[in-house]
Amino acid sequence: MGEKESKKILLTTMPTEGEFVNWTTPKFFTPNTVKYMPLGILSLATNLSEKHEIIILDPSSRGYNIEETIEEIEKENPDVLGLSVPTRRVYAMNEILKKTSSIYKVVGGPHATYYADQILKARADAVFVGSLADLEFKEAVEKEVKGIVRCNTKINEIKFPKRDFLDIEYYFPPSEGVLFQAENRMPMFSSIGCPNKCVFCNVQLKRIQYKKPQTVVDEMEYLYSIGCRSVHILDDNFNIRSSHLNGILDEMEDKGLNIEWSGRGQVKMNLNLIERLSFNNFKRIHVGIEALDDDILRFLNKNQTIQDIEKFCEITNKNNIDILGYFILGNPVETDKYRSKLPERIRELGIKYPFFNILFPEPNTPYYTQLLNEGFYKKDYWGEYMRRPTPYFEIPYPYGEKRKQEVITYTNELIENFKQEPEMDL
Repeated sequence: MGEKESKKILLTTMPTEGEFVNWTTPKFFTPNTVKYMPLGILSLATNLSEKHEIIILDPSSRGYNIEETIEEIEKENPDVLGLSVPTRRVYAMNEILKKTSSIYKVVGGPHATYYADQILKARADAVFVGSLADLEFKEAVEKEVKGIVRCNTKINEIKFPKRDFLDIEYYFPPSEGVLFQAENRMPMFSSIGCPNKCVFCNVQLKRIQYKKPQTVVDEMEYLYSIGCRSVHILDDNFNIRSSHLNGILDEMEDKGLNIEWSGRGQVKMNLNLIERLSFNNFKRIHVGIEALDDDILRFLNKNQTIQDIEKFCEITNKNNIDILGYFILGNPVETDKYRSKLPERIRELGIKYPFFNILFPEPNTPYYTQLLNEGFYKKDYWGEYMRRPTPYFEIPYPYGEKRKQEVITYTNELIENFKQEPEMDL
């Protein structure tokens, strides 16, 4: 295909069909009614040349299976097909690359960083490795670059993603079937990356890139202009750097912006900022508490202590900011006594929305490597799977099936313990 002045470019997420089984999050916390706006491909689309025709496809939110996704792609017959791929959906990626007819097919997203060579063998023309690929993708579209593309786009070199490529209202949260209520809630990023080294996490960028505070608040104003009434900062860790938060708050105050907002961050922060956050209509913070036991926190390599958690909860509750606390169950150092006391401790700390996960050996995490090194796994299951993905693969539970069922049972019991709380909307 010779280079065209204008090209039809289709960017898509992956369907969930065939994704590997992940016991991390119980079904209670993953309602089918919640849709996740694909900010990554929206950013790519926003930063392409306006001369191109751009189509966004989101089968993961629309509920399309693999065959339906392929049919939608083939119906559009794009010059460029771009796939955004998380590792758990590598089977769908392989099927789509194999069964679509676009002449130039490219892949980016979390899966590309670790498995670029394998993706090329699966019939991709180019693979974008790196956390932000906007500028490299823009160039590749024009020149049809082949092979592995190392990406160095910086967060302040690009425009924030426009949402009007999609039906915005489709992504507003429903009025029921969700953990908490937030009117016309929409996500955005104020930074990317996280420097922490928790053993269960495979966040790839360990050095944070921050958007300029003015850009952050400009995006918040933009979201308000298209109907959003509750902004959620979806960063891996939005509250590590005090100067970043203070800059955002300065901009909000200078512009008189009083929109409701929330964010995803960590317990260890400048606690003196919590009062100012509350004053500026910050309503809810999502934090990885993970455990209320110092031995478990050390096992998880979590950079915090029980004392840090207690002080954080005290000041946050005092300033009327709701806490959504993530907890990880199934750690090998857990005790029966710890589990029996956990609901009481969560209530004592005033954690309004406890969110329970089960420890899972994600690919490319220190936890999975540790299990291999210590002999809990006798072979590299993820290595084999990535070379030959099969639908709905499930890695064996490292501590035996009996232990797995025990963990699932008491996780469900904990959920039932809190489901009757008046603030829990599910």
